[in-house]
Amino acid sequence: MATLHAAKGLEWDVVFIIGAAEGSLPIVYADTQARVEEERRLFYVGVTRARDQLVVTWAMTRSGRARTASRFLADLRARSEVSTQA
Repeated sequence: MATLHAAKGLEWDVVFIIGAAEGSLPIVYADTQARVEEERRLFYVGVTRARDQLVVTWAMTRSGRARTASRFLADLRARSEVSTQA
């Protein structure tokens, strides 16, 4: 197990990114565009650590509150659709 910060330069066969919901990724404290972009870069680090399989999860509710998937997942999905069409 490693944090996104500690994952730089490392690789694993399977990577799990857990909790990819708004408020967690990007973290609620990312209150400027520059901070959101830093969070996006950290997510990219995590995504690119997987050699064979990437699993990304998020909860629809937490502590009784509705949650939404991280905006970064829409970006990831759009890019994967483009790469599979090429």
